Amino acid sequence: MCFENLSDDHSPSSAELFLDTSIHCSKLKGSLFQQRITDVFDLFQWKSTSTYTQVEFGNVVLAQAEYYLRELNKFRSLEKLKDHIGNALWHKSHSIKITWSFNLLAVYGQNDAECTERAKLSLQRMMKLGVDFVEKLCDRPLQDGTNCYWASRGVCKKRDGTLVWKSPQCKPNRKRCHLDDFFDKNRGTFKQIKDAIDKLPESTKSKQLNGFSEVIGLALVDSAILLDYRTGCKRLADAIIAVDSKEYRSMFSQNVKESELLTSVLGQAFYYLPPNCDKGVKVRVVDD
Repeated sequence: MCFENLSDDHSPSSAELFLDTSIHCSKLKGSLFQQRITDVFDLFQWKSTSTYTQVEFGNVVLAQAEYYLRELNKFRSLEKLKDHIGNALWHKSHSIKITWSFNLLAVYGQNDAECTERAKLSLQRMMKLGVDFVEKLCDRPLQDGTNCYWASRGVCKKRDGTLVWKSPQCKPNRKRCHLDDFFDKNRGTFKQIKDAIDKLPESTKSKQLNGFSEVIGLALVDSAILLDYRTGCKRLADAIIAVDSKEYRSMFSQNVKESELLTSVLGQAFYYLPPNCDKGVKVRVVDD
């Protein structure tokens, strides 16, 4: 199977499309991304995702929105904050901070004071909407195989009114989801994913794919290890979302290395959104 350009006369093999976390995040990356996403959405009658993508959206987007709100209140200037991120922030923090500064810190206004206030309002709206942003892109109900507690928890409000996103802090001794049961129910599919990864040449495996294989191997012995977020659940996130999608015949993602393998195992058509807008959308159909 190989990729081809998505053409105007493309006809999907199914009416339903499954979205992974990267597509939810990419909806915030400006009009060129939004148009390409809409072009794919228009091909389908139904869009879904996993509730687990809400956790990933929170970790990527809401955590950044919270950070920028905090920093805007400190600097009291959007111009100064952008200057700090671009020129003074510790280099190990640059990658994610700079990426999301372009997406979440749009400059709207005639002067810095106006831009600063509008940036604050925009970020506050994002925090108030929280993980419901994901649901608004999709048709309900979402796939909820894991019954993830943190997805339903969402953004929290502190006593002083500040909105915060807290990354999951799950441990096996305090079970808050059905992830271990979900794994046991789908252990055959997870083993197929591990076997497919293990057959790849080492030079083609991403760090994330190696992580999937390692965690699945441990979970095949004891699925309760997945209930520890940092060492289990978090490391298997994209594979968990993929298995939650297995009833869908079409997947839409921006994570090419991981999704290419996962969709191959699941027999899904793969709609790929390249980072470069000039490359349009790629599609890899399922061989008959």
